[in-house]
Amino acid sequence: MLELTGRSIAEQIAIGQLHFYRREPPVLAPRSQRGPQEELERFQQGQRQAVLQLAALYDRAFAEVGEETASIFAIHAMLLEDEDLVRTITDMIQREGATAEYAVKAAGDALAAAFGAMDSPYMRARSVDMRDISRRMLRALLGRRPKAPLTRPGTILVCEEFFPSEVMELDRRRLVGLAAMRGNEDSHTAHLLRAYHIPGMIELDLSPDLEWEGQIGLMDGFDNKLYLDPDRELMEKLRLRYQERGCPVGCGT
Repeated sequence: MLELTGRSIAEQIAIGQLHFYRREPPVLAPRSQRGPQEELERFQQGQRQAVLQLAALYDRAFAEVGEETASIFAIHAMLLEDEDLVRTITDMIQREGATAEYAVKAAGDALAAAFGAMDSPYMRARSVDMRDISRRMLRALLGRRPKAPLTRPGTILVCEEFFPSEVMELDRRRLVGLAAMRGNEDSHTAHLLRAYHIPGMIELDLSPDLEWEGQIGLMDGFDNKLYLDPDRELMEKLRLRYQERGCPVGCGT
């Protein structure tokens, strides 16, 4: 058994199989063969498509958990049309001959880094939003649909860091928790996890090591612990300790 300390998003416990989720970065051509005008039109089309997708996410979140949570995706739509972002992308396409994809990725990374360097924890948390919307526009430009990672019933999904829109893409019927190496309690990802009552932990020193793929994990959100391959004694101890709060997510009873 291995015990790891992190930070809990909410006071919940969950038991499930660990599955490590890795994003494959797209290979992007830096220079366009189409010409600036065509690349600008492609960017604008991808931007419009991404805004429409976010409107659909807003409507869904509004129906499921209310306006406050749904407003996350209204904020994402505003970020997509941010003047600094659009100007940076346009300049790269017109002056440097960049492809729309390359310009979107570079501009998104630069603004995400700027947010991440700010003093305010709230503003630092917006770095994840910028990377999320950049990823959304890239998928629109590349013709890729949002695709949730394949999971088995009773899965604790593990990743470097989760984006807000990924919480909406996941099959929550199969999911019992999310565990991440990075994250922020003020992030929109954390807000969504709380709104949908999904157990979550961040700041875990857990490399994507296949040694733990498929192993049982026990998330103790009250003590900020993740136990890998927990023994029966510990599981029973936690079950008794928190029985007044109900059965752990994924316990199967």
